Amino acid sequence: MLQLIYNKRYQNQIYTKYGIEFPEEDFFCIYNNIFCIGDGVTRDLIGGEIRPYPKTEDEAKYIAEHYPNPSGAFMSSKIIANNFVKYIKENEKDVDESIVKESIKKANKDVWEINKNRNIDYIGEDLYCSVAVGGIIKDDFLYCFSIGDCYIKTFDDNYNELFTTENDHFYMEEYEEEFLKKGLYSWQDPRSRILIRAGVRNNPIISYKGKKVGYGALTGEDSAMEFVKIYKVDLKNTKYICAYSDGCMPYFENKDESKKTIEIPDRIAECGSERTLIIYERK
Repeated sequence: MLQLIYNKRYQNQIYTKYGIEFPEEDFFCIYNNIFCIGDGVTRDLIGGEIRPYPKTEDEAKYIAEHYPNPSGAFMSSKIIANNFVKYIKENEKDVDESIVKESIKKANKDVWEINKNRNIDYIGEDLYCSVAVGGIIKDDFLYCFSIGDCYIKTFDDNYNELFTTENDHFYMEEYEEEFLKKGLYSWQDPRSRILIRAGVRNNPIISYKGKKVGYGALTGEDSAMEFVKIYKVDLKNTKYICAYSDGCMPYFENKDESKKTIEIPDRIAECGSERTLIIYERK
């Protein structure tokens, strides 16, 4: 039987090391064998200002003082995680891939309630949204979903990776790096941010070099569901299930790192960015 052995979120160290309170963007919810992590998409500063990642205390203070607070990114993560778990609980006895899909579809719709009456310019006022993963463990199967750069991975008792969700953001990043940046594209230019957020995000049609390069985030828009992937994972050889937000990616980049992280999960405290980790182990 797989049992929950670890669940924790750490705040971004660039702020905590200076004692600065910065709005949270990750949120997770767990109910026994059901779990979900939402990772809010970082927003521009108030007024649409862009600043590079802070390297000094003064830079960190400035960003914290000018970042929207409360954060809509956190609001969307909380809605997604709480409501996905709620909807799965309501259908736990009959769960299958279709129930998982319908549950995250309903949670995505719930996000639209905090976006539908806002004036969106895709710069200072972008849609509140999150990427996410979630699932339920039942009858030695994991029924789960993913969108964006959160992950679920399973491992055997020798820490070999058996399954991983797909990160569709890699394709967008390649497109951004190989094509857009050859032109006049710059994240400092508001037009570039509009392009990515209004033109590429949740766009299942756009392609580059024969590859779809749109990326997904749960904004509440129906088109977001085009990027939600649904999985049924056989757990018969699984010893561990790990779910995490992108801040934990360096701790699962290979077998050695994964083994260390599963054995000592609090090592993720060393990472600089905000991160959430959930681990189940077969007992």
